[in-house]
Amino acid sequence: MLTDGEWVCSTSASSLANIVKLSSSAADGTRDPLNLIYIANSFKEDIVFNGLLFIVVAAAAICFLMLATFPGWHESPDEDGSSVEIRPFPSRQVSRAALAAAALGFSFGLMSALWQHINSAAAASMAEKLSYGQITGHVGPAAMAFGWIGVALIGAVSLGLQVMIVSINLIIKLTDEG
Repeated sequence: MLTDGEWVCSTSASSLANIVKLSSSAADGTRDPLNLIYIANSFKEDIVFNGLLFIVVAAAAICFLMLATFPGWHESPDEDGSSVEIRPFPSRQVSRAALAAAALGFSFGLMSALWQHINSAAAASMAEKLSYGQITGHVGPAAMAFGWIGVALIGAVSLGLQVMIVSINLIIKLTDEG
């Protein structure tokens, strides 16, 4: 926030530092005596790693494409000559590959969300303690909620696929024995 009460935002830390420096009313031209802009920029570049999230998105897309290959409902003639709607079981290989992709996405998503949450909380706490309470930092609850909800959803997909595979195997086993 500048001295006249206006907020300044930028996508680049260097341009933000230049804006703050130029708009400064201090004699030495610095408005960031604790070098917070540099600290935030180095946190973003060195600690926050988005590569795991790209793996999660790719694994979820692969799982979604495999789920799209599952067979749909179709009509088949009965012994009586009437038509009956049936839905064949999906391929076992495709089901297992979709489960593997969903499980991979879930594990990387869980790891990424956990690391991001711990890193953000630790950085906010460290900045507050090292500045003797002059700086306060908070982990954004909306960002954390989106991350954890995404992990929970892909976990639900993994669990659902596992239940489906076990159920189909059980049905096939029961019908073969009977």
